[in-house]
Amino acid sequence: MSDNQRNLIKKGGFAGKVLSTGLTGGICLAISLYLGYQIDLYFGTRPAGIFGGILLGLASAVVQTMKQLKESLDEFDRDKRKDKKD
Repeated sequence: MSDNQRNLIKKGGFAGKVLSTGLTGGICLAISLYLGYQIDLYFGTRPAGIFGGILLGLASAVVQTMKQLKESLDEFDRDKRKDKKD
């Protein structure tokens, strides 16, 4: 495999991780908003459930983003050390 092919694969992997992070954040927010909306309908507490859902969704999105960022940085460090050995 040539260096160009390796670089292309690495760039594609990076793009996938960025898209995955955005998708994960969006899903966290969407699920929390839906649950907040359902709580509002059930208890009649409009708009408290939606605001709670937004806060919960943002918090979970931040946590998931931090986890994915840490994994990506660890992988970057491993690749960097591996390239130095070669």
